[in-house]
Amino acid sequence: MYWVSVFTEAGIFAILALGLDMVWGWSGDFDLAFYGYLAIGSYMTFVLSIGKPTPPVEYIIGWHLPVLIAIPLAVVVVVGLAAVVGAIALRNLRGIYFAVTTLGAVSALYLLVENYTPLFDGYNGVYGLINPGQSALNLTYNGYRIFFLVIVLVLLFLSYLLVQRLSRSPFGRMVRSVREDERAAAAYGRQVFFTKYRAYLFGAALAGLTGGLFAIFISAFNPSAWTPQELLLIYAAILIGGRGNPRGVILGVFVVYIGFIELTRYLPSPASRPDFGPALRQVLIGLLIILMLRFRPEGVFRERPGLDTERGPAGRPRPGWVEALATAAKGTAVPPASQRAAARRRAGE
Repeated sequence: MYWVSVFTEAGIFAILALGLDMVWGWSGDFDLAFYGYLAIGSYMTFVLSIGKPTPPVEYIIGWHLPVLIAIPLAVVVVVGLAAVVGAIALRNLRGIYFAVTTLGAVSALYLLVENYTPLFDGYNGVYGLINPGQSALNLTYNGYRIFFLVIVLVLLFLSYLLVQRLSRSPFGRMVRSVREDERAAAAYGRQVFFTKYRAYLFGAALAGLTGGLFAIFISAFNPSAWTPQELLLIYAAILIGGRGNPRGVILGVFVVYIGFIELTRYLPSPASRPDFGPALRQVLIGLLIILMLRFRPEGVFRERPGLDTERGPAGRPRPGWVEALATAAKGTAVPPASQRAAARRRAGE
């Protein structure tokens, strides 16, 4: 059952990575508030499904809804929160300013949840979500864990199909055109803010879904599970697998969570330094990020947005990519590279 739990956790975080890749990989916005959306999704799933609190425990709502209803409602709440953060951060902020704004938002949210006890019981967090469906399906504990793994993998597959379809659609190409050159995309009539905003909200919806699945998986959630290292791991997985490539993103998550999180648990730790193993694990992940940035910055699977653009060294587009991206933003077909080169030669003549 140990490896069943490992693959279940990796599958859950793969869905989160697909959502984050839409924000960072497609739009190019380095969002530091994203793990907060998972946290709110988990909290809301709990308070909507575990019933009224019993003193001294305190939390809001306290409904007893079925989990299949609680999770969609939690996703709606997460998307509503992301709509507020995105409307502020995406309007006029780019680069480091966007990252700092989202960091401030998630820090304020974290402090509110941690210190205002009546919201989600403060430091203690919420718990008590009984494995849904176990008794109804008459499953043993091990049988339920396997069943839940299958559910997670099915949801991951459906999320992958949806994201992959969006990635290859005119919308996906439009988001990338805005990422590459906002002025060029705006010159061709694209609405830069609303393009990024829609991608941001869709990514937040996947984060809310992840939060609901994570609540079922661990049956408890408190501020100690809400650490910056978790988001660093997701960014590392996207970078390793291939930013902007849904297949690479999923591969990167499984490589990081199985190859670098679980297998490094077997590293020996001195009796006097029990924290040596976890610290070395973080060092190895940081070293992996550095090596990938140095030798293969595009990741294991290079981004393939469906554009037939010429590429130079290190996967960088050659001159003429602005026209191709802007054309793709309109949803029209892009002429082959040979035709574009011939057109340029004729223009030179």
